Parts: sequence; structure tokens; C-alpha cells
Amino acid sequence: MEYQLRVTRGDDWQRYRELRLSALRDPAAPVAFFEPIEDALARSPDGWRQRAVSHLLRTTFVVERTGDGGWVGMATALLTEGGHIHVVGVFLRPEQRGTGLAAELLGAAIAWSGKREVRLDVHEDNERAARFYRRLGFRPTGRLIPDPRCPERRTIEMTLSTPPAEAAPPDGGELRG
Repeated sequence: MEYQLRVTRGDDWQRYRELRLSALRDPAAPVAFFEPIEDALARSPDGWRQRAVSHLLRTTFVVERTGDGGWVGMATALLTEGGHIHVVGVFLRPEQRGTGLAAELLGAAIAWSGKREVRLDVHEDNERAARFYRRLGFRPTGRLIPDPRCPERRTIEMTLSTPPAEAAPPDGGELRG
């Protein structure tokens, strides 16, 4: 199967919504996302359009099947007030995990960052994701962030210590799965 990596647009909002709701319904969601599904379900179409639009401060990358246009994964890169890039909302449908597509998504976010520092947060109970990020060169900063739903649990902030040798194309790149 072949895939295309691209950035989202406002007119993608319905597919963005569907994939985000799938992410929030995933069994790993409690240790992967802070947003409760109830909040996402209550968001208006205009709110979804605004989240789907990529621009200078926020870009969402999606992996799309070239045959039917179905979305199988996404990741968002945010430019923070501190000047670094923060990657959030990393998700791949379960049947796509372990295929290398997540590394392609992160590669696109890293390429988009230019020379800026890239950070992300991983829940302390999400060891699979933490291993994946470590393989890509991310290392803990030492900063722990309380989980707003359960303050005795935390996320671990990680920063990219060694960029991968080759980053994914940031828009319109062809991928193979």
C-alpha cells in the first residue's frame, strides 16, 4: 500500500475530526491525550475547521492512503512562545503501528521545525511511545508535567537530542507502507 504525507487544510475538517475522535477512542488514549472525548464531540464544525488549518504557528501532518484517500495517522507541530517546536497529537490507527509511518510523521514535524528545538511530552505510563521517541533521538529534559485529569500521574517532556539523518518530506511526499 502507498501513502502520501501532507499538511491539513480547512476543508479537511471532517476527516480531521474523524481521525481525532478515533484517536480519543483508542484504548491508549488515557495515556496519550489530555483532551476528553466529550470536549471533542462538543466542538463545533467551525472549531474543527480552525484546528484543521495549518499555518505558520501550527501545522498538522497526515498520512493518507493514495488509493482511497483514507487518513491513517497524524501529528501536529506547534511553534511555542519560547521559540521551540512542540509536537502533539501523534496518532496512527492500530493497524498501521509498527510500519514506519509514525517515524515519517515525526520526520515531517522535525523537518518543519527547521533549526528550532523540537520537544514533545509522553505520559509516564506510555512506555511504547517513550521507546519510539527514544529511538528517534528524543531524550527526557527532566521536566515532569502533572496530568490534568489525574495530578499524581505525569507526562515526561522530551527533546530531540540528535536529529535523524533524513527527515520525511514536509508536504506531498510519497510513502510506502
